[in-house]
Amino acid sequence: MNKSKRYAIIIILVCNAIVISFLESFIPIPIPVPGVKLGLGNIITLIAIAFLGFKDVLFIVVIRSFVVAFLTRGVLMLPFSLVGGLLSALIMWFLYKKMFRIFSLKGISMAGAIFHNTGQILVAAALLREMIIIYYLPVLLVSALITGFITGSIAEIAIKEAKEKGIFPDEF
Repeated sequence: MNKSKRYAIIIILVCNAIVISFLESFIPIPIPVPGVKLGLGNIITLIAIAFLGFKDVLFIVVIRSFVVAFLTRGVLMLPFSLVGGLLSALIMWFLYKKMFRIFSLKGISMAGAIFHNTGQILVAAALLREMIIIYYLPVLLVSALITGFITGSIAEIAIKEAKEKGIFPDEF
């Protein structure tokens, strides 16, 4: 696989992650709990984990975090998005590459959602210098299980289709 083709695939995934995350900001969540999101951008992160290298996955997460923070929530939300996204990607990468026989893609996605929310709470606690915010974590963890299952289910279908259709070359 030449570098140009690899870079093109990475850019396509980055663009898809940005568009999905941006559009998600317009989806009303029927639960009146601040901070709850579907996390649909993680579908692209899971696809990247399945087919690309670790550095490529981190690149996709970082670029998505920056662009989406600037487009939707503002620069002040960047640390939340970045820390949550990187923690999520790290745990999902580890589970997918080292423990895939134990965890399904849905389970990996749920773990990623849990770590994403945990990272965001830790950023909030550090910025506010108040550990009391940790008490909000159980609410976010319950939502992470639900949203992680949804995104994992979608990613599972997308990865299966991509493998069956040979969309990603074997040389990655």
